[in-house]
Amino acid sequence: MLWVILYLRVSTAEQAKQQYNLPSQEKKLRDYCQQQNLRILHLFIDRGESARTADRPEFQKMLAYCRGHRGKISQVIVADLSRLARNVMDQGTTIATLQQLGISLVSVDEPITDDTAAGKLARNMLASMNQFFSDSLSERIRYRMKAGLDAGRFLHYAPIGYRNVNKDLSPDLERAPLIRHAFELLASGNYSTTESVLSLVTAMGLKTRRGRPLTKQSWGRLLSNPIYAGWIRNGQNQVRGKHEPLVSEQLFQSVQNRLNGKSSPHKKLSEDFPLRGFVRCARCGKNLTAGWVKGRKERYARYWCWQKGCRAVGISKEELENRFVGLLGSFQPTAEFQAQLPLIAARQWETRKARIGKDAEMLSKRLAEQNTLNQKLITAKLNGEISVEDFKMMKDSISAESEKIKDQINALDSERSAMQDLMQQAQVQIIDLVAAWRNGTVNQKQELAKGIFPEGLVFSHEKQFFEPANIELIGMWHKWIDDFVAGKDEDFDIGAGDGI
Repeated sequence: MLWVILYLRVSTAEQAKQQYNLPSQEKKLRDYCQQQNLRILHLFIDRGESARTADRPEFQKMLAYCRGHRGKISQVIVADLSRLARNVMDQGTTIATLQQLGISLVSVDEPITDDTAAGKLARNMLASMNQFFSDSLSERIRYRMKAGLDAGRFLHYAPIGYRNVNKDLSPDLERAPLIRHAFELLASGNYSTTESVLSLVTAMGLKTRRGRPLTKQSWGRLLSNPIYAGWIRNGQNQVRGKHEPLVSEQLFQSVQNRLNGKSSPHKKLSEDFPLRGFVRCARCGKNLTAGWVKGRKERYARYWCWQKGCRAVGISKEELENRFVGLLGSFQPTAEFQAQLPLIAARQWETRKARIGKDAEMLSKRLAEQNTLNQKLITAKLNGEISVEDFKMMKDSISAESEKIKDQINALDSERSAMQDLMQQAQVQIIDLVAAWRNGTVNQKQELAKGIFPEGLVFSHEKQFFEPANIELIGMWHKWIDDFVAGKDEDFDIGAGDGI
């Protein structure tokens, strides 16, 4: 009676449920050995291992076992050659190695692949077909993954703070608030090292899915991963993901600046500059910043391009806003448009209210998260896991973040009020856009500007607001008004608002 070795393999957990699952392979091989009166010396099983490479744990153990039992083993038996290899070179090398040890390879499903000339030809042809299948599958997977990434989908195992839900990322309700809080702590400037923040959020319950604390290296990778700000790395580029960000881009960038030893610029939208963040530089495409510039005798209000290497725009507040008002004058609605404006206003107000309601719900959820963090902080303090000093600092941070969220909720109320005022005005009188701008509050001015040009405008000293990109938008606006008057009304967007 001859001694043989059995080798089984499946590539994925999913494959284990299908035709070539391990119990099915094993039964087939044992039945074959019983029919051929062969004695099984050892069984080797690779679970979840690809045959594209020979670097498989059990496969290598099997070869070593054959070398250690030379002269005792007559055959290595597999269900089919694709279980052994999906690479022509690896299959040839493995068969040659076995032959040197006096061992034959047997494929139960492919009995024609013996050591005859015809058998060797069939074996080589099957090896080529198996490699073609593997290469073709890899190409399709790469294409689908690239297409998925280009579409903003994260196709890998979810990072800490997220969960894989229906092939998308969803915030982990337990870990996401802790990660968001960690970014806020680092951005505050109250902690000199990332390790100190890691210790604090670990004490509050941040662990891996296996319940282990994060290492210094994994913590550094987490803080630098743009996925938490809503971006997905795609090679050397980044694409906007479809998942919900855990932190804002501004907060993420603030942390990156601190990690890189840079100070974070303080940006606060002044009440004096309603076009800040709305008008972009025509040359570089960056938003114009604005502020009060100190002169010899007095301060001057100005807008300018801050981009290093560009700075093509520098203009007084009065001149830029007057030119924008002049542009508004060209959009004075026709009588036909004015007659239908209350209906449009009512429809768009309902859409806007729904968006504000959704944002308010999200902010309320974040406020609840802060309350949960506060409870975890108190628990960590009672357990002696953090110092009194750290407790006070984090308590202040949570309180500050809670106040910030409350301010955002108040801002939504302000937006609701500003939009409602604008809608009520539309319902009771003919809108004079120029007068609405000049007489409106800062919030109302921003609503009006974004209502007409949701994507903003570009500006240059040479062409002012009549840049090609703007001309296309202006043309679309006039065309819409003409279509509306002609009875071709489609959904009219009076402005998407800032959101949160």
